[in-house]
Amino acid sequence: MKLALALLIILIGNLTFAQGTVEAEIDTTYNYQFKSIKKINKKKILVDKGHNTIYSNESGVVTAREMFRIIKEDGYALKFTDEKLNAETLKSESTDLLVLHGMPNNKIKLKTDSLTEILYVSPLTNEEVESIGKFVFNGGGLLLFLSHFPNGSGALPLLEAFNVKFRDGYANQHQFHTSKGGKCGHFLMNSDNQMVNLNHEIFRSAIDSSTIPENIRFYCGAAVFRNPEDVILGFPNNTINYTPTDEGIDAEEMSSSYAGMIGFKYGLGRVIICTDQGIFRSLDLFINGEKIPVTIHDPNSENAGLLLNSLRWLTKNQ
Repeated sequence: MKLALALLIILIGNLTFAQGTVEAEIDTTYNYQFKSIKKINKKKILVDKGHNTIYSNESGVVTAREMFRIIKEDGYALKFTDEKLNAETLKSESTDLLVLHGMPNNKIKLKTDSLTEILYVSPLTNEEVESIGKFVFNGGGLLLFLSHFPNGSGALPLLEAFNVKFRDGYANQHQFHTSKGGKCGHFLMNSDNQMVNLNHEIFRSAIDSSTIPENIRFYCGAAVFRNPEDVILGFPNNTINYTPTDEGIDAEEMSSSYAGMIGFKYGLGRVIICTDQGIFRSLDLFINGEKIPVTIHDPNSENAGLLLNSLRWLTKNQ
C-alpha cells in the first residue's frame, strides 16, 4: 500500500487550487459503509473524459477512487467515454446518467508581435448542448461539476440551456469561513446554519435515512442560482463571489441567492449541478503545513451520503 501511494503521489504531483500550487496525495483508506441496492439496480452511468474534464487523465480517475467505488458498490454499470456527446452516445437504452466532472474552457492563444491574449472557448458544441438537453428532457440524469476561474465557464452554454445563472470565481462569506486563511470559501454546511436544504427531494425521498448527511464539507466553489426550491447546498446570506484581477483589486459581487449545489427536474429527467469539483474526491492537500482532506473522507462530514442520495435521485432509484 505504501509503495502504491508513493507512486500515486508522484503521478498526481502538485495541483493548482485557489491558493496556488499545492502538494497533494491520495487518501487510500476511507471506505463508506452503506446498504447497497445492487440487487435491484439496473441503471447505467456514463462519465465524460473527452472534454478536458478531470478524467481526461487516468490520474483524475484515481483522485475520485472512493466515488467510483461507491458507484459500483451500489450496482451501477460504469462506463467512460471520449466520444462526442451526441444523440448516439446518449441513447437511453445505454445511459441513465451522464457525469461531467469539471468542464474548463479550451484556451486559444492569440499572438501578434506585440500582443498576447487568451481566448476562452467552451469545448461543448451546439449539437452536444442540444443532445444533452434532449437526453435529460426525455428522462436522463445529468450530474455536472463546474470548473474554476479563470477558464471555469466551459459548461456555460449548457447552464444557459437549463436556465442556470453562473458566477465564476470563488464564493466566500467570512462569518462561516472555516479555513485559517485565504478567501476561497471553505464551509462546513448543515441544516443548523441553513446551508443544507433537507427539504430538497434528494433527502425527502431517500430510501435509507441513515445516508442523509448531517454535515457537508464544501471547499472552494463558484456560485450558481436558479429557483430557490432547487437549492441543495446554499451559501449564506451576503456571500461574496470574487474574481482575482491583474490589478490586485478583486472584482466582487454579493448575493443572498447563491448556491453551491442545485438539483431540479427538467422534462422527464433530472439535473444536479455542483460548483465544488472536489466534494467527492479523495485528495489530501497540504497548505501552509496543514493537511486538508478534499473531501469525501473528511472526518467531520458525510459527503459520501450526499453522493449516494444524489446518484439515486438522479437515476430515480429512490
